[in-house]
Amino acid sequence: MQKDNRSHLRLPVESTVFIEVISSGADGEDAGKIVRCTTRNVSRTGLHVSLEHELTVGTILQIGVELPPSQDTLYLAGEVRWCRVNPAPASGWSAGFALLKAADSDIDTWAGLLIEMEH
Repeated sequence: MQKDNRSHLRLPVESTVFIEVISSGADGEDAGKIVRCTTRNVSRTGLHVSLEHELTVGTILQIGVELPPSQDTLYLAGEVRWCRVNPAPASGWSAGFALLKAADSDIDTWAGLLIEMEH
């Protein structure tokens, strides 16, 4: 059996997530690309999501998520740590994100909400 080295509890939370997979240009002329996906589980430092498209491992992406009970969208930065095809009969892909402590992100609010949910 594989050892689980996670430092934080994973919670089975299903929520809508928006991931900016292509940034809009600095001049505002190039449209960005945002994909919608769903969380499968969350922790203080990561997300597991289901989505329709493959993501490149190692890519750092902007993430918007509404985590119950908050009504606000939290904006996070995350690194794609893994991405794989969902096993049949499911379709699409699953990906794991490590959340980053980025400036101007809501990571501290996210961590606080997760701490409350763990108890």
